Amino acid sequence: MIKLFRTIRQKLLSENKFSKYLLYAIGEIVLVVVGILIALQINNWNENKLHNQKVKAHLINLIQDLKRDADYLSSMFSCHSFKYHSMQYLLNLEGTNPYDPVSDDKNDIHPFQFNYIWEKEIPKGYSLEFIQLAYLWSHKEVIHPATETTVDELKSTGMFSKISPELKTGIHSYYGDFKNAFNGKVQILSMDWQASLAEDGFITTDIYKLPDPLSIIKNNPERIGLIKRMTRESGWILKRMIYLKSKNEELIQQIEKEIEVL
Repeated sequence: MIKLFRTIRQKLLSENKFSKYLLYAIGEIVLVVVGILIALQINNWNENKLHNQKVKAHLINLIQDLKRDADYLSSMFSCHSFKYHSMQYLLNLEGTNPYDPVSDDKNDIHPFQFNYIWEKEIPKGYSLEFIQLAYLWSHKEVIHPATETTVDELKSTGMFSKISPELKTGIHSYYGDFKNAFNGKVQILSMDWQASLAEDGFITTDIYKLPDPLSIIKNNPERIGLIKRMTRESGWILKRMIYLKSKNEELIQQIEKEIEVL
């Protein structure tokens, strides 16, 4: 190609066709510039494609993080669902009015769902097995933070700025709500509960040795109050987790749509 251009130039100059040579030279320059622009455009297209592939890979990883969060939420839900209903059960057996979620600032009633802790209906009457399990789980906390590994990578590599504003908002909203969902009250109540049992020389596993496990809360307003407060906090955690599970599913759908257009 270069040899052909040189031949044409030499021919025009030898024939003293300067005006035609000048037009040809301008055309050659334009052709070179166009070629450079096309090459730059192709290079930019390849870079954008490579960049989009990297963003897509991170977003796929982010979906896996969110699915892991969903598993954590299910585990937390099972724990606090059992705590909520087992504490109510103890209060009913003791003869105390149970915690009333309806009158407590619009907290929700949460029907019991079978889970790995208790795979049967809540007993209607006295069940030593269930009472012992209720005490055993009374101090459990099962709180997992959100998985932020991929979000941190997106931000540290500068790729977070390349995703859509709508997805950025969704990510900030989800992770912000997750952090604010758990205020540490359940841990404080758990420590207060264990401290109360320790006053009589008990830890929760000691309840299995008692012929009448209910004896440790009978005629003990402090412990009954703690059980109601633990029930209340578990109820609020269940409500927050239902909300977070919904946000989790919405964000996964939002990311999947973003991946489709990359």
